Amino acid sequence: MFVQEFREKSNLGIGSLAILINIEFKAFWRNKNILITQVVQPTIYFLFLVMGLGGSLGTITYYNMDIQYQSYALIGVLGLLIISQMTQTIYRTTIDKRWGLLSLKFLSGVKPFYYMIGMSTYPAIGFTVQSLLLYLLALPFHLEIGFIKFVLVILIGIISLLFWTSIGIMITTYINDYQKRDTIIAMMMLPLGFSAPTFYLAENVPHYINIVASINPLTYQVNAMRNILFGIHGNLSLALTIGFTALSLMTGVWVLKRSDLVIKEN
Repeated sequence: MFVQEFREKSNLGIGSLAILINIEFKAFWRNKNILITQVVQPTIYFLFLVMGLGGSLGTITYYNMDIQYQSYALIGVLGLLIISQMTQTIYRTTIDKRWGLLSLKFLSGVKPFYYMIGMSTYPAIGFTVQSLLLYLLALPFHLEIGFIKFVLVILIGIISLLFWTSIGIMITTYINDYQKRDTIIAMMMLPLGFSAPTFYLAENVPHYINIVASINPLTYQVNAMRNILFGIHGNLSLALTIGFTALSLMTGVWVLKRSDLVIKEN
């Protein structure tokens, strides 16, 4: 049997997903430096950005509702955390590719779809921890955030995260140069995070910002989370969020099936 035939015919089934999730779960909790970062990052965002801006802006009008700006900006912070978590998948996939673990996993019967879901475990845990930390930080400030709705917000956030982790895996698949990879990551983070309405109201900014925001998937993901939190009816943003994720997963599977399994360092 040729190598490619072995790769295509071997199949661990859904058991491979459980194996990958277990590996990524252990990797997350054993990485003390990452754990510290996961705690410090949302804390700084909340205390110095959300509360700082909230103290200046107070109450805002959103979909004809008067809401606390801090609650509005809190969802914006979740959007930034989703984008930042994509880098964890990129680095984890790079390790797999650099040391031959990607080829070993595929040849052992791990299918591309299960690989993509499994490699999203690490950032999904990080995002969940950060989200719950933000909720706890918000409690002493009496922000109007219901716990059940916030749990639903986290679920929407994880669906959104799957979109970005899929993009991250595809980036890693096509880029073999470490410097180029790091440059692309650095150039992506700020434009993606701040061109979406993470902290601004769409009606209060220049038209060109709204044009850029309209082609940024994070815009619809943030809007979907806000709609859930504030009880706003309208499923377009949620439908687009789910659609983007489904499309990215399908595209990622297609890419991984045709990718080289080793990295060529320059």
